[in-house]
Amino acid sequence: MSGQVKVFTICFKKGDDLKDCVRDFVVKNKLCAPFILLSKGTVKSVMLSLNSTPSFGPPFPAQEEVVTYDENLEICSLVGTLSHDGSHLHAVLGRADGSVVAGHVVGDMVVQTTAEVVIGDSTTEKYSRVLDPATSYNELVITKRQ
Repeated sequence: MSGQVKVFTICFKKGDDLKDCVRDFVVKNKLCAPFILLSKGTVKSVMLSLNSTPSFGPPFPAQEEVVTYDENLEICSLVGTLSHDGSHLHAVLGRADGSVVAGHVVGDMVVQTTAEVVIGDSTTEKYSRVLDPATSYNELVITKRQ
């Protein structure tokens, strides 16, 4: 069964916390199954979790290292699902020398100049997150909208 997607474009300014602003937008607009379609821009700081255990199997929980990067970074990719119960965002961020940093966005993601984010919202689904004892993470649960 195919559904429809509503699309929203948000422009953020210098100093905005991208993760918090996206969450606030989702809540304010009562989006039920939002996900990030496209993103670009720059950030001056970001907190990422670096998962050192492959995500394709146990042991769980994964060994994670949380790193804060305080430097100018280009948003090469920002993807993920959002819900009122939390978000699951992954970022790939480029440095001036062409190298990248990447990981799970777990804290602040502060805009350096501007950032543009396009959010889709499935009109037939609802996203939530529930603790999965097998992984010890709040995992995505997809239900049909009433």
